[in-house]
Amino acid sequence: MRLTDKSNLAKLPSLILILSATSGCVTGSTAVVGDYCRIAKPIGYDSKKDTAETVAEIEQHNSKWVCVCENDCPQKPDATQPTP
Repeated sequence: MRLTDKSNLAKLPSLILILSATSGCVTGSTAVVGDYCRIAKPIGYDSKKDTAETVAEIEQHNSKWVCVCENDCPQKPDATQPTP
């Protein structure tokens, strides 16, 4: 691509825009986790007023939040150990 050609000069701003827009997509998973942890917070509920289904969904959300944001995920059972 020769920059002296008028048709190529007209394409240059578009190329720069595309390259700058796509560079933000490769920031890594830590930025995504940081954004999630800043936006999503644990949810409170009232076990007497909320339905069992609602409580279960809230607890599932909260356990995901604790796992991702506080790095406190439940340990998966070791497949090599026999189950009692």
